[in-house]
Amino acid sequence: MSKSIIYRLNNSLILTSFELNRVSDTHRYFCIKQKNLVKMKVKFISVLILVLTVCGFTTANAQSVEDTLKEKVSELNDRIAGLEERAATSETDLSKLTKIKFSGYIQSEFIMNENKASYPGNYFQIRRARLKLTYEAADGIKFVVQPDFSSNTFSIKDAYVVLNDKWTKTFSLWAGKFNRPNYEVEYSSSQREVPERSNIIKALYPGERAIGFKLEAKPQNLPLKVQLALFNGNDGGFNQFTDTTGKTSSSVIDNKDYDNFKDVMVRATYSFKFGNFGGLDFGAHAYFGQLKSSATATLSSDYKTTSTVNIGDAVNRNWFGAEFQLFGDVLGGFSLKGEYIAGKNVMLGGSKFKDGSVLPNFQNNFAGYYLYLIKNIGTHNQFAFRYDYYDPNTDITGTDVKVVKYNGDAVNKIGKYTSSKFDLAYSTFTFAWHHYFDDNIRITLAYSIIQNEKVGKDATGKSNLTETYTNPDGTTGVNDYSTVFKQNLLTLRLQAKF
Repeated sequence: MSKSIIYRLNNSLILTSFELNRVSDTHRYFCIKQKNLVKMKVKFISVLILVLTVCGFTTANAQSVEDTLKEKVSELNDRIAGLEERAATSETDLSKLTKIKFSGYIQSEFIMNENKASYPGNYFQIRRARLKLTYEAADGIKFVVQPDFSSNTFSIKDAYVVLNDKWTKTFSLWAGKFNRPNYEVEYSSSQREVPERSNIIKALYPGERAIGFKLEAKPQNLPLKVQLALFNGNDGGFNQFTDTTGKTSSSVIDNKDYDNFKDVMVRATYSFKFGNFGGLDFGAHAYFGQLKSSATATLSSDYKTTSTVNIGDAVNRNWFGAEFQLFGDVLGGFSLKGEYIAGKNVMLGGSKFKDGSVLPNFQNNFAGYYLYLIKNIGTHNQFAFRYDYYDPNTDITGTDVKVVKYNGDAVNKIGKYTSSKFDLAYSTFTFAWHHYFDDNIRITLAYSIIQNEKVGKDATGKSNLTETYTNPDGTTGVNDYSTVFKQNLLTLRLQAKF
């Protein structure tokens, strides 16, 4: 066999072997690939089985989970509803509490009286101890109750309801027991710059309060205030009566009426503003009242003339007043204010004398006024001065006291009536210094100089009016009204407000 043939055969064999190797590699490749595909399929099937298993488990428990969630949600809703109900209840209770306001003050003081007829001449006392409850029942409705604990017996100073006009915001209706419409009466005792009200206010408005109705108008765009009140009319006064034995008794008229007559009060004030300087308020008030006569005659304050009345008839008492209050923001602030009042007042008669005659009613012409000057000293101190004057009988002078008299009417059984110390005029100078620790604590030192109108003397030089008193040691002393004897008062007061 030729070499060339052998070479070609070898090459063919080599080629065939190479090709066979390629075929074998390709087979191995495809075998490996097939194995990998099988493995991937196994893995896929395993994952698919796992997923299907999980899905199956989830599907199997879905209903129970849903029921559990519903139960939890329902329980949570119930708890939230309970909390909301409790919150609503608490909010309602809190809203009621926010409508209630408590305030009040206590005035503890030391008094020194220089009038020797007054014993003890110095003492401590609780002048006022008041607790004020204000309840805003609804929009425009307010209830107020203010008891006083300073006296030995519990008393109600204020008890009234206020209905405010919700539409025009102008009118308000008051009903119950409240202050009479007057500046110094309505000016709170916790704010007043001197310890007590002026003599004329104490004489005309004893107790300050009265029972009745009041209509108040305060226009929104006008600095005007008008008050119209209807009262029993005898609150704080005295009722005198005589029994069948001729014994005369008297009692304080408070919280009740004993006749059909009602009294009317009206007051109007107007305010001016002076820029940054301050402002001026001025006004006037009038009182139209009646008391039930307890005698058959009314004596005038000149002790000369009488008018015939029947028991139970009305006896008029009327007066008019004018007022002003000036406020200035100068050197720390000051105010100047005052009021003048004049008219007719009545003291009921009815008392029987030993001879069987009856004391007539007494209708007196009077006049009085007061004037304040208040100046702030720094931020914690204040100086106040007030002069007040009251003449309960302007028809006679001091020299007429115990001299002029009514001789009586034997035919009509009207007894004799003589002028007395109750016809004397009084002037009072009060100086006060206040120190404010804060908005709640105030210490007041006040000194009042009281001067009586002097009476005359008889031909022998003896005073027409004297008053005898007994000293602690049993000896007697005399206050001589023909002189200005000592009646001054020193007051040291600590006031706490809340």
